[in-house]
Amino acid sequence: MRHYSAQDKHDMEVAFDARNPSRLQELIDFCKISGFKKIGVANCKGVQEYADKFIKKLEEAGFEVCAINCKQSGLDGAEICEKMAGPSCDPISQAEYLNECNTDFNINFGLCLGHGLLFQKYSKALVTTFLVKSMGNNHDILGLLE
Repeated sequence: MRHYSAQDKHDMEVAFDARNPSRLQELIDFCKISGFKKIGVANCKGVQEYADKFIKKLEEAGFEVCAINCKQSGLDGAEICEKMAGPSCDPISQAEYLNECNTDFNINFGLCLGHGLLFQKYSKALVTTFLVKSMGNNHDILGLLE
């Protein structure tokens, strides 16, 4: 049997209390019930238009939002490997930036699979995913199962 820490149990109880048919409202309620004030958003540059709308909704709900897109650091992919030369996504810098902002909670908004994994690994704050990027089908992940 798994042993959940007191913090794990608290987080699960808050998530239970925040349940809502709308994932956006559920996320907003979870953050409010948790007492979070500063929310971090790490997004893919390819979905910037949607990220901007999402950030605006969070701000309208009363949160201070720190946001950074995946290419904002200016990383040249050649620093990682030669075949990735050119502007590159930089999820570690995204996590470091949000860590410096002292965010209470972070949201992955459309990062690629590997980038999301690294972002979550290096984030000091809890992370959830709001948008799963799937460019080939307009981000309709469930549509891939049909």
